Amino acid sequence: MARMFSRKPYYMLAEVCDRWSLSMADITAYALEGELVVSIAVGGLPFAVSDIDHEDNGRPFHVPCGKRWHVGTIDLHRIEAFAVLEGREAAVGRFLSPTGELLEPLGEKDEHAHILVKQDILVVRHAELERFEAAHAKLPPLEHAVRSPTAPERRRGRGAPVKYDWEGALSEVIVIVNDEGVPPTQEEMMDKVRDWFARTVGQDNVPCDTSIRNRVSRFWNRIKPDVGRPSALRSIHDLPTARPPEKKRRAGP
Repeated sequence: MARMFSRKPYYMLAEVCDRWSLSMADITAYALEGELVVSIAVGGLPFAVSDIDHEDNGRPFHVPCGKRWHVGTIDLHRIEAFAVLEGREAAVGRFLSPTGELLEPLGEKDEHAHILVKQDILVVRHAELERFEAAHAKLPPLEHAVRSPTAPERRRGRGAPVKYDWEGALSEVIVIVNDEGVPPTQEEMMDKVRDWFARTVGQDNVPCDTSIRNRVSRFWNRIKPDVGRPSALRSIHDLPTARPPEKKRRAGP
C-alpha cells in the first residue's frame, strides 16, 4: 500500500479549492484583498533583488541589492495575482520572495523582463496555507460577521512586509556606543549591525550591505568620531577624576 503524505512544500489551486470547499472566484477574492498569497515555482531564473524599506511616513521604497538566481517559490503581488486569476494568464514583472524581497525578472542581457504566468501553475505555499487556515479558524461565524454593525478593519496587504527588525538593530547600536564607544569607521559600525542580525536571525537572513549602509548613514554623520571635538558619548570613567595642579606663583623680588 502506498504511503500517503499529508504535507507538501506547496499545493496547486485545485487542491486548495477542494481542501477548503472554495471556488476559483473565492480564491480570486481572497487574493485581491491581500488575505491569501498565491505563488509560482521557478527552477532557476535570474532576478534583480531589492530590499523593501520604509520612509518615516511609512511609504515604501526599494534598496537594490544586486542580482540572484532563484530556485523555489516566489509570491505574486495581489494586483498581479488578480490579473492572472481573472484573465487566466498575465505577464508579470515583479514578485516577492517568501522573506519579502522584491524580485524583478531579468532577460539574457540583464534587462528588465516579464514572466508569462498562467492560472494553472499558481500554487499556495505550505506556510501560507497554514497561516490562512489559522487566521480563519479564529474568525466568528459568517452570520455573526454579516450582522455586525461595524465592518472589520481592512487588513494591510502583503505587498511590502516589514522584513528586518531595524528597531532591534538600532537598540544594539545604542548599547555598542554606550559600552564600547563609537567605532572608528562607518564600515566597522556596519559590521557590528551585520553581526547582530547574524546572531539574532541567522546568517541567511542578514540584510544586504546596501540596506545596512542606508540605515547606518542616517545617523553616522551625527555620531562619528571627530578629532578635536569632545564626545558626549564618552564614558564617565574616561573623565579626569582629580583637579589639575595649580601653577606655582613666582616668588617676589
